[in-house]
Amino acid sequence: MIAAPLLIAATACGSGHANSQGTSTAAAKPPASHTGPAATPAARTSPPPGPARKLADLDGNLRPADQYQQVLSALAPRCKEDPSHLATVVDTTRKALKKKGGAEEDEFGILQKLEAWVPAGKPRVNCASQTAAYAARREGN
Repeated sequence: MIAAPLLIAATACGSGHANSQGTSTAAAKPPASHTGPAATPAARTSPPPGPARKLADLDGNLRPADQYQQVLSALAPRCKEDPSHLATVVDTTRKALKKKGGAEEDEFGILQKLEAWVPAGKPRVNCASQTAAYAARREGN
């Protein structure tokens, strides 16, 4: 009767020991994102694809995608459109302004203006129509 609890305890300790070796080895290794200074810049220069990356690519990478992502995130609860649609609207507006001979304005400037026009804490609005109204005003000047 005493042997059974000892056998169970030895088995538990043995399996726990095997697991602790596996976890201690994993715990000793830093995560892949923290492997050193060389990995950090690569993570910053290649954010995941998406609307922010699209806008950064369109402006010739003058600004990091992170800056676009911040503004898109601020607009997300304010606009009816999703960030992908907003990126398309901003790019279309920039192209329309450029075609009409308007002042050179980059995607980021248009996105920032949109953020300034659309108040926070209100019901969601149609941001595409806000941007179209801005383009119409600019074309008239």
